[in-house]
Amino acid sequence: MMGIAQDMNIATPSMAAGKRPFVLGCILILAFAVYANTLVNGFVYDDHHQLEENPYAHSSQYVGKIFTSTVWAFQGEEGKTNYYRPLMTFGYLLGNKAFHSLPYGFHLVNILLNCVVVGLVFLLCARLSGDETVALAATAFFALHPIHTEVIAWIAAVPELELAIFYLTSFILFLRLSSVESPHKQRTQGLMLVSFVLALLSKEQAMTLLVLATIYEHFYRPDCATTNWRTKASRYGGFWLVGAAYMIFRTAVLGGVAPVLQHPDVTWWQAFLSALALAGQYVGKVIWPHPLLAFYVFHKSSALPDPRVLVGIGVCGLVVALFVFLWQRARIYSFALIWMFVTLAPVLNARWMATNVFTERYLYLPSVGFCVLLAGGMVWLFRRLDERSPIFRWALAGSTVIVVSIAGSQIVARNRDWRDDFTLFSRTLAVEPHASYIRSDLGVLEWDQHREQEAERQWRLALLDKPDNVVALSNLGLAMLEKKRYLEAESFLRRAIKFRPHFAAPHVHLGRVYLAEGNIAAAEAEFRRAVEIYPLSTQARNALGKFYFDEGKLSEAEEHYRASAESFANAEAWNHLGDIYFRQGLAAKAEQAWRTVLDLAPYDSHAHLSLGDAYSAGGRQAEAQKEYRAVLLMDPKNEEALAGLRRMNPREIPAVQR
Repeated sequence: MMGIAQDMNIATPSMAAGKRPFVLGCILILAFAVYANTLVNGFVYDDHHQLEENPYAHSSQYVGKIFTSTVWAFQGEEGKTNYYRPLMTFGYLLGNKAFHSLPYGFHLVNILLNCVVVGLVFLLCARLSGDETVALAATAFFALHPIHTEVIAWIAAVPELELAIFYLTSFILFLRLSSVESPHKQRTQGLMLVSFVLALLSKEQAMTLLVLATIYEHFYRPDCATTNWRTKASRYGGFWLVGAAYMIFRTAVLGGVAPVLQHPDVTWWQAFLSALALAGQYVGKVIWPHPLLAFYVFHKSSALPDPRVLVGIGVCGLVVALFVFLWQRARIYSFALIWMFVTLAPVLNARWMATNVFTERYLYLPSVGFCVLLAGGMVWLFRRLDERSPIFRWALAGSTVIVVSIAGSQIVARNRDWRDDFTLFSRTLAVEPHASYIRSDLGVLEWDQHREQEAERQWRLALLDKPDNVVALSNLGLAMLEKKRYLEAESFLRRAIKFRPHFAAPHVHLGRVYLAEGNIAAAEAEFRRAVEIYPLSTQARNALGKFYFDEGKLSEAEEHYRASAESFANAEAWNHLGDIYFRQGLAAKAEQAWRTVLDLAPYDSHAHLSLGDAYSAGGRQAEAQKEYRAVLLMDPKNEEALAGLRRMNPREIPAVQR
């Protein structure tokens, strides 16, 4: 057994210094290449809400809000959550300025950030293991592990990348504290804590760093046996102080450490059993990353005989046995196991997790420990085989190359699943047909493509798997509203509101139902409630603005349309603002509003037609004709545009009509 310790713990001059940068450079190039095809992907899934439709990600006026509220705070009461990720939203704000809201730029950033993480993994592994061959192997495994595809291919997963960068940087600087000369130690410690703060601003999981640092300092640092407690505490004490300040900040500013109970139906006993099941599932997925899905349906565990719990207990037992073995034979590699499970621990509590309890992206940082452990074992086996026969060594090398090639091809193929929403949702449902929320999102896509019958079918199927799916209920209410089946619409919408009172969309749809039924007061109340829930919602603001506009209350309508436009520039709000200004005799402001519409939507026929009428009324005949012709290019039979041209040039109408 001493051979294990010697091969896995003691540095060996197995790679010339000149080859090291070349090999690392090749790994980095490969890390970029396998994700290069994500550059043609668009925005998918939460990207639309968190990036495209998020006012905080489009205007610097919200910077203060970004750093003093949760990640979904822009949705008002609807967006209450435990997640605090200001660096994500701030990065989106900078990205929108740099890339003009085009997805390729954000995908490029994700790829480059992953390459930075890959480089940091090498630095960490080299310092931990003292063996650069092991470090390079671990880096290659990390760069080509298919479990990471969700993190890099999905823009909304950027917090995992940001966390990994600052987490690894902090720990690498922490490892250097024992070797840095006194004049530079304070600067190193300062940079370490700054990086830790940035990690905390990336994701809550960063709090596990102070636990890892404390464990490493007392049990793994080479000088732990000869260093006094005061010196040890001075190295990691800063983490605890910053962590305490962070917890105080969360409590004071965000309303609590975890103020929202995401799964109140899960008891603490069930959460414990589910944690065992989830631990087994995560270990299985990091070892065998197939199939890869955007959404895994969570089933809480309620009893010990649950097969998932038994598997989890078995996996945990094997991990404990492996830890004891490594502690006795190759101690530093037992720390890789600690790394894996300490960084994974926060996501094992189902009570505070979001709808998607188990998800692949949570393995990004924990997989660093797995890759170190795998690399150490592979290098040890490779060296042992070299002592016996070169044939076995070449067989191991060849099989490793084959596995790595398969992994790379799987990454490239998986990246295509994130190309667009329809592809992602369809392929997810092909493997996991009971993913209710994914099915309801697919129904939205069908509805937007005017396939109303298929959309309704998808929403009804979603309810079969999850009767309290408020998105499906709300959208079925909308579908029934469009069919003028008002009683059914009201039933669906009231169920949605019952399950989730702080959800704006069903209130908007219910307001429209009441309006169709002639119940004006109830309609206004629902529209106003939607605005109270989600003040920055363009849907809610526009619905209330239209209500007041139709009621002839132009000042109230203007207030809500302007709030909508300020929240997020949209054609509907600016179109109606133009109509309001025109009615008020403010021709210049009306013209500017409709010009703003055309900047946002160049083919908006209402804006072109309204500008034509405004120019015609002002005697600007040439400009009016230009706008009317623009309408006719899109709709050759548009009666209003034809009438406008007829007033100015009756002889031309036959030519236009042809």
